[in-house]
Amino acid sequence: MSTTTTLRVKTPPGFRVDAAALRPLALAAMSIADIERIVLPAGNDRCMAGDLFDVLRGDTTPAQAGDGTPTLVIDGSVQWLDRVGAEMDGGYLAVHGSTGDHSGFRMSGGVLRIDGDAGHFTGCEMRGGRLTVRGNSGDFAAGALAGDMEGMTGGTLTIHGNAGARLGDRMRRGLVLVGGDAGDFAASRLVAGTVGVAGQLGAHYAYGMRRGTLLLARRPAHWPATFVGGGHGFDVFWSLLVRHLAAEIAPFSQWRANRLPARYTGDLAVDGRGEILIAG
Repeated sequence: MSTTTTLRVKTPPGFRVDAAALRPLALAAMSIADIERIVLPAGNDRCMAGDLFDVLRGDTTPAQAGDGTPTLVIDGSVQWLDRVGAEMDGGYLAVHGSTGDHSGFRMSGGVLRIDGDAGHFTGCEMRGGRLTVRGNSGDFAAGALAGDMEGMTGGTLTIHGNAGARLGDRMRRGLVLVGGDAGDFAASRLVAGTVGVAGQLGAHYAYGMRRGTLLLARRPAHWPATFVGGGHGFDVFWSLLVRHLAAEIAPFSQWRANRLPARYTGDLAVDGRGEILIAG
């Protein structure tokens, strides 16, 4: 069983801090004293990890992590802590509270679990691994930074609550599931990949969608003029997708292969090779 490193929040610092250096694989090889001396950027200033956290070591690993997995636990809400799990490439990172912006930014492996809410750009340009947000997320989840051409290109992002605007913007690959509502421009400029929304959608969803799949648990209140009904012979694809979703959050895990969804294709203003599947 691996050793777990726990960072217990002391007092919120009153300014924003960059947590990109706090990754499970890196901290597993360091002593407590070395972890306390890690320098964290804070705007135009900086601080040490020991100023913000009590650093603890234990021999217990969360059951979700699995034996032998380097594990990092951040104990407490850290809305002031940005880039939690950024560029993470392995291990298990759990946050017992909410986080700031850019959580899971460009992560390529491992598991990041946030028990509260996450800020803007959650899973932004994510490349692999699994990111779970038990609460809500802000805008641009699984999207791209301003000026970049690709959003999420791999992995799985699950948001149990609501997502903000521009969910999956410029997404190219991977799976995003939202248990609640999504804001405006969900799955906008989607190049490929799968985005699922269980609740309501904001305006302009699937805008500029070139390829990929938007999964809906209910029919939207308004319908884009650039999508048309039709499409048959996708029952094999649907059965494979449903099997993959069986381990994910409801209602997606409850869908069955013998009940085909309604299918619509578009956005005809661009390539017209994307699809919206309504399984509700």
